Amino acid sequence: MVSIASDVDHLCRSLSCLLVSTACGPRRVRFFSGNPKRDLFAELTRYAESGAIRPVVDGVHPLTGIATAHRALEAGGVRGKHVIQVV
Repeated sequence: MVSIASDVDHLCRSLSCLLVSTACGPRRVRFFSGNPKRDLFAELTRYAESGAIRPVVDGVHPLTGIATAHRALEAGGVRGKHVIQVV
């Protein structure tokens, strides 16, 4: 099953989609609307800057090493994000 998130601005639409998906079968994919809000990003930024949360980075690749990063993702066994260093 796929994670479900609801759009608080369109709660009725989110709930109706959930109900229709449930009626069609328990193993259906349920779609959600991910509309991030500026204040939520600001809160996330504060957590990251304070050290309360930190991303798990599996590898950092130069921009010219995108193919290497992609092969690493395809190989599996990834334990964190692969970062592409642009600068």
